[in-house]
Amino acid sequence: MSVRLNWTSESEKTFNQNLDYLSKEWDLPVLNGFLDRVEEALEHIRTNPKIYPLHRPNENVHKCVIHERIILYYRIVDDDTIDLLTFWNTYQNPDKLKV
Repeated sequence: MSVRLNWTSESEKTFNQNLDYLSKEWDLPVLNGFLDRVEEALEHIRTNPKIYPLHRPNENVHKCVIHERIILYYRIVDDDTIDLLTFWNTYQNPDKLKV
């Protein structure tokens, strides 16, 4: 089973924010490691969308830990589509998380 991943504007924004931070504060191997982890997680989600635990069962939102400080939240829309919701940095105030 392979599904289409829909990058929401929020997921694009938060992904890029994390990339910007890593590129300014860390070295290239750390940045590349993050990109590798994201790519691996997205491949897992494409082939087995329910591989990661539910965060909000009623809304079909799952939680994928990319790194101890970065969590990808995504929603299974239907058998063919998954919405990537946000790449949440856990240093943020958890009250601001809207998924």
